[in-house]
Amino acid sequence: MTATKPSPDAEWWTTSDVAAYLGVRVATISAYRNRGQMPAPDHKIGRTQLWRPQTIIAWHERRPGSGYWR
Repeated sequence: MTATKPSPDAEWWTTSDVAAYLGVRVATISAYRNRGQMPAPDHKIGRTQLWRPQTIIAWHERRPGSGYWR
C-alpha cells in the first residue's frame, strides 16, 4: 500500500486518512468501527465520521499489538 500518510497537524482525519495512517484498507477501519475496536468518531458530518489525529495516534500507540505493525 503506497497511500500518503495524513498530516498529524490536520484538524480532522476521515476514515481514509485513518486507514492511510495505519497502512490498512478502508474496509479494515470499517470493521474496527463495527466491532468497537477503535475510538468513536470525535465528530460526524452527515454519514462522514471524523477523528482528531491525536485521538487516533494515542489509540494506535497503546492498542494491543501496535508494536507489531511498526
